Amino acid sequence: MKGRSLPVLICALALVAAVGSLSGCGRSETPASAVTPEESAPAAYLPDTKPVPVVKWVEATVPKGTPIKLTLIDTLTSQTSRKGDGFRALVTDAILIGGTVTVPSGSNVLGVVSDVVSAEIGFKGKGGMLALEFNRINTPTGASAPLRARLTALGPAGSSASLGDGAATAIIAAGADGREVVLRSSIPITLVLEEPLRIKVKQ
Repeated sequence: MKGRSLPVLICALALVAAVGSLSGCGRSETPASAVTPEESAPAAYLPDTKPVPVVKWVEATVPKGTPIKLTLIDTLTSQTSRKGDGFRALVTDAILIGGTVTVPSGSNVLGVVSDVVSAEIGFKGKGGMLALEFNRINTPTGASAPLRARLTALGPAGSSASLGDGAATAIIAAGADGREVVLRSSIPITLVLEEPLRIKVKQ
């Protein structure tokens, strides 16, 4: 009996070893969730190689005598304003020359208070006074040009003040003793060019 059991035992051990090697062959050395170096590398940066459009500017001229419709952005009064104060006005109506928008709506006209008299002191024996100069225009396209214009009309909110003559200076005086000149923000005003306006237009 002992002689027969030894070969049987050897065969059993060989069978176990063969089954173990087969099960080991089915395993993967790399875990399923592992990421390869190629997959973890960031995507390559591709620069934008499209050419940048070239901005073209042309010189345009707005003739002398052209009206410019505006509304004030800043409130001005003969009581609180001071000589040298800057102010702004907004162009409400675009100016077209030869079918081309030369001064777009939304442009800013810049000015300065050149003189002021409070109602307490009185101007020519009456109320307050403001003297305004309009000297530059800036467009939303980035153009800027010196401006020489005079104020020719005030909106309804300025009906209590009288408009005096002056080339590039507008004299606005209160019509009653002891009354201040008040030009509120958004009041409509009209300028007329005293000289041609030469300004660049973006094409």
